[in-house]
Amino acid sequence: MNSIISKVSYLSGLVDGLGIDKDTKEGKVLIEVVNVLKDMAQEISHISDSQKDMEEYIDAIDEDLSELQGGIYEDEYEPYEDEGDNFIQLKCPNCSDEVYVDKDLLGQRDEITCPNCHNKMPLENCRCECGD
Repeated sequence: MNSIISKVSYLSGLVDGLGIDKDTKEGKVLIEVVNVLKDMAQEISHISDSQKDMEEYIDAIDEDLSELQGGIYEDEYEPYEDEGDNFIQLKCPNCSDEVYVDKDLLGQRDEITCPNCHNKMPLENCRCECGD
């Protein structure tokens, strides 16, 4: 952004060096245009600095979040790795979606709700399919 500020400063120097009459209509307009350009260049510089600060802040938050997610997901899913044999795969008769059901539920319930279509799935014939 320094190039914009330096270009506007150069333009301002040209206007001053040319000895433009500030009392004429054209002189007033030209001087005001240069002043507006100065203000715009400074504002753009401030916005650019703020954006760089914001990017650094977001990167820091992203790194912190990644660390948290890594810790949460590693701790949460590791204990369940050995329990993969405790589930059976069923096919919903309504939507044909594959659903995994805990074998312990088979003796406790007559039906479950499909997580995909939200219709009831009977469990009475499942004991034969899973080998229990």
